[in-house]
Amino acid sequence: MPDEHKQVIPESQPEETHEADKALHDAHDAATAQAARHGEQIAAQDVPLKQKAKQLRKLTDEELVALAEQAAKSDHWLDVARRAQAEMDNTIKRLRREQQDSAKFAAGSLARDLLPVIDNLARALEAAGKSQDFKSLHDGVQLIARMFTEALARHDVTPIEAQGQPFDPAYHEALMMDNRDDLPDNTVTTELERGWKMHDRVLRATKVRVNKRG
Repeated sequence: MPDEHKQVIPESQPEETHEADKALHDAHDAATAQAARHGEQIAAQDVPLKQKAKQLRKLTDEELVALAEQAAKSDHWLDVARRAQAEMDNTIKRLRREQQDSAKFAAGSLARDLLPVIDNLARALEAAGKSQDFKSLHDGVQLIARMFTEALARHDVTPIEAQGQPFDPAYHEALMMDNRDDLPDNTVTTELERGWKMHDRVLRATKVRVNKRG
């Protein structure tokens, strides 16, 4: 019995056909560009408009069609370029807004870590007003100072050690001099005001007294 109803499945188009179509398309584009070049040269001339129009009217039909196709392509790519520029402008504006917001709220995380310190300080002050127990007040303030230092350390803000260290003008600011024979020359004898740094950047140099022998 003949298989009259057998479905015929078309074979997939060979890859060579796609390559041929692409080659034909590229050849057409090249031919169009070549045919349009004469008209483009005329349009680019720095001559009066009437003279330019007169020369354009002498173009062949093939050259006129090619020139029109090239003009359409130019309009298309000009539109693509304008859209891309608009998207780039919007992206730049968005990034600037995000950068401004980041800078504006950069201290938010540090502030949140300092809030418990402020709460404990308020409690210590309230307790000090009700009691004359100096030791409890001292211990409470000492605890608050430690909490404050730990909160800053979580944000890489650390004190600049100076006591007994060699004087370093990058980190220390000498305000006074000492003359001690028991310490080497240019040694920090006293911290007058503690300095702080964030990572490797000095926020405030430590104010110190420095030993100068002789």
